Amino acid sequence: MDRSALQRRLQIAEDRVQRMEENIIFQGRMIATLDRRGHDVTAAKIFLKWLEARHAEHVADRDQLFKQLEKRV
Repeated sequence: MDRSALQRRLQIAEDRVQRMEENIIFQGRMIATLDRRGHDVTAAKIFLKWLEARHAEHVADRDQLFKQLEKRV
């Protein structure tokens, strides 16, 4: 894969990491709101754990792409 393709993939990965961070923040706020209102937050917390796991995968993918790009300098 050439450098420009790696840069495009890295930008996509960065965007995914950012979106997941935003989703995690939103979900945390939703959990807090639901909890304050006395709702069961079990499912929401499970979903938050899933979001956090996916975020970790996206970060790992981004970091791997960054390392590949560094090797091409």
